[in-house]
Amino acid sequence: MATPHAGRLSGRRVASVRTLIGAVLAALLATLFATAPAQAADGQITGLAGKCVDVAGADSANGTAVQLYDCNGTDAQRWSNPGDGTLRALGKCLDVVDRSTADGASVQLWDCSGGANQQWVVTAAHDIVNPAADKCLDVRDNNSANATRLQIWTCSGGANQKWNAPASGGGGNPSGFVVSEAQFNQMFPGRNAFYTYSGLTAALGAYPGFATTGSDT
Repeated sequence: MATPHAGRLSGRRVASVRTLIGAVLAALLATLFATAPAQAADGQITGLAGKCVDVAGADSANGTAVQLYDCNGTDAQRWSNPGDGTLRALGKCLDVVDRSTADGASVQLWDCSGGANQQWVVTAAHDIVNPAADKCLDVRDNNSANATRLQIWTCSGGANQKWNAPASGGGGNPSGFVVSEAQFNQMFPGRNAFYTYSGLTAALGAYPGFATTGSDT
């Protein structure tokens, strides 16, 4: 009887082990992340002169101005980033007035509606971008005085458009996560369709430590 070539057998075993490891890892990640509590990241958004994004007068009424102000630790400066593209304070959303996409359009607090004027992307470059307008959250006139109104403006890279915001607590691709969706699909081609990339990235948003450890090599 012919004896299988040792090298070929070893290769098959390696492939089997890789497949098994992939399946176990995918299942482990899915199980861990499915049981993880969904929590929105929250905290201050700081920008020009180290000041905070602030809801004027801590007033939760629709149309309340959003401004720059000395950080004071109040709820008027506590913003959550739940991972659905919104930034929220006092139970309402950061909103571009009248759905405008023009330079100089003010931002305000408004009931969350899912509108494009309430969608924001916090970038790795510390911009906060409204994709519908393709413009950045901006401190008007580069003025760091208290009560300066915030607006949207063409992204310029200026200090009045740079922010430190809470990391996403939900969907999207967490900043610093080195595996793209295409790479994930290549790593686990035969996985159960239940184990999705979006589920993985949502969990990484809730547990950002997973996205900021390890290596991309």
